[in-house]
Amino acid sequence: MGEARGNYLLNQTMGVETRVIDVKGDIWTDAAAATRVGDIIAERKAALEEQGHTVVVVESGGAHPAGFVAHAQTFLEMLTQSAEAGIELDFIYHTIGAGTALPGMLAAKLSLDHPVKFRSISITEYDEDSWSNPTMIVERTQAVLKRLSAPVPDEADIRAELDIDQRFIGEDYAVASPESTAAIRELARTEGVFVGPVYTGKGLAGLLDHACTGRIPTGSNVAFLHTGDTGNLFEIPEVVGHIAG
Repeated sequence: MGEARGNYLLNQTMGVETRVIDVKGDIWTDAAAATRVGDIIAERKAALEEQGHTVVVVESGGAHPAGFVAHAQTFLEMLTQSAEAGIELDFIYHTIGAGTALPGMLAAKLSLDHPVKFRSISITEYDEDSWSNPTMIVERTQAVLKRLSAPVPDEADIRAELDIDQRFIGEDYAVASPESTAAIRELARTEGVFVGPVYTGKGLAGLLDHACTGRIPTGSNVAFLHTGDTGNLFEIPEVVGHIAG
C-alpha cells in the first residue's frame, strides 16, 4: 500500500485491521469484479463468525440500516443543542452522497412534525437513474419510520421534503473543486474548523452559495452538519487540490 494517508492513516492510528482487495476491473461497472469482492467479504465474514465474532457488513459509503436509524438521534441532538442555545432552526444543510444521514434525520423530523427544512448538497449524481437517487432516500426513510414504529407518510409527502442541489459536484466524485477549496479555506481561516475536499467542503460550498444568492432568507437560523472527510485533507495532492496555496 505504501505510505498510509487520509482515512488509511486514521484507521492505522486507531488500530483498525485493514485488508485491501486487489481486483481487476471497476466494481461499479464490472459485475464480475463486484461479485469477486462480494465473495471475498463473505469468506472473511464466515471466518470471523467461526472465531466467535459478531460481523456487520457495511456497504460503500457507510450505508447500513443501523446507520440510517442512528441519524434520527443526530437530528434529536441538533434540536437539543439549538434549543439550549435559544435557537429555532429554519434550515439544516448537509452533504449527501451514499444517502446514509438524510433518511434517519428526515424520519425524525417527520415523526416530530418539525418545521425545519433540509437542504442536501450532493457530491454525486442524484437522478432517478443514478445509483444514488431520490427513490432510495424515500424507501430508506419509510424503513426507518417503520423500525421506529412511527406513522409512515405517503411517498409524495416524503418527496416534498427533498431538496437536493447537484450543482456542486464539480468535475467528479472525489475530485476537489475550486468552490469546495475556497469554502475549506474560508471556514478554516475564520473559525479554525476544517472540512474535507471530497465531501463536506462541497456541502459547505453549497451553503455559502445559497447564503450569497438569497436562497437562505435573511435572518434564518441555519445549521451545517459536519459528517467527516477531514482526513482527506492529508491525502495525495490529486485529491486535495492546492488548498494551502
